[in-house]
Amino acid sequence: MDLNVQIFTGTCKNPADLEAGRVVDKLRRILERTKITSGFIGWNVDTDVSEIAALLRDSDADVYLWLPIFSELDVLAEFSPIIGSKNTEVINDRGDDETFNFCCPANPGNVDRAIDIFEKYYSDDIYDGVFIDRIRFPSFFGGKDMVFSCFCEYCRSKYDVPDPSELAALDGENPLGITRYKDLRYEMSGVYQKLFDYKSEAVTRSLERLCDYFRKRGLKIGLDLFAPFLSPFVGQDYRRLLPLADIVKPMFYKATNAPAGLPFEIGAYAAAFDDDREKADRRKALFAGIVGYDDADFVSCEISGIKKIIEDNKLKTKLYAGIELNYTDVSPVTQEYIGRSVTNAQSADGIVTSWDLNTTPDSHIDYLLDIWEQF
Repeated sequence: MDLNVQIFTGTCKNPADLEAGRVVDKLRRILERTKITSGFIGWNVDTDVSEIAALLRDSDADVYLWLPIFSELDVLAEFSPIIGSKNTEVINDRGDDETFNFCCPANPGNVDRAIDIFEKYYSDDIYDGVFIDRIRFPSFFGGKDMVFSCFCEYCRSKYDVPDPSELAALDGENPLGITRYKDLRYEMSGVYQKLFDYKSEAVTRSLERLCDYFRKRGLKIGLDLFAPFLSPFVGQDYRRLLPLADIVKPMFYKATNAPAGLPFEIGAYAAAFDDDREKADRRKALFAGIVGYDDADFVSCEISGIKKIIEDNKLKTKLYAGIELNYTDVSPVTQEYIGRSVTNAQSADGIVTSWDLNTTPDSHIDYLLDIWEQF
């Protein structure tokens, strides 16, 4: 298995509390015992990462710029917003540095602005590739109107978007009419299938443009993706995205109480349709049962589904499972959790120590390295 590291340098608003020397020490701690295949570093524009990148390159690791696209970059330029079903702008600001406030992923003008920002703020002479994040529509975090979108003028004119009046919850416990989850696909009510098909088409087209641009710059492509069972709701179709990338990192964050965290997103889905707590609990249990979330081998089944697509289409895409290693208030990772996560990911091509080596305790690094020899 390949070992990859992720290093958060801060948001577009503010740099992280990061000392290059401290991160270098952590990297050397790892390199003394095993090889690092890739490092994903981003995305604050003012942080000097040259020392970190130099060490990774000297150890024959690829260095990727970690870059969000359809969220966060609105601090640096004006993007066209997402319009919800009530014909108003959808805003999802948590009140901290990371807003998770998304622009419209379908609008080609937003792709142009992201490219302009890359050219203006990020030097690509130290990078071997770009690790593309936030390539999606917003999830149920913030309410159902986040997902029942986008109804901007561009989306209405270019895509077969359902009429907002059609997007009424079908059933209190199963509002999307989901009947089955198999082979990384849902069977659900036709109107919602229409909505999510439009989203995947929009995200794929925009990502094709981005990847074509970065490829012409001689850069490799990495994709930061939702776990497969969550990806249809945000417009990420693994069958269409895998051929575009050199590597993909599904975020299998089972300890994270924040966007992309599996229990967090399931809870957000369950709570998005009404204020009835008991009904939300039943909705959550039904959804978890349909996808098999409570099964001990759930993550390994998700990985198997991705690998089947890779093998069936004879792709060279590497599958690296993203697992939390850092310890934060929203991600209280334990050594026991790290052990389970690595075991569940052993059928992948490797892992990414997500999402921030800088805030990962040395004890967590040492524990990972101790068990790494088994794989």
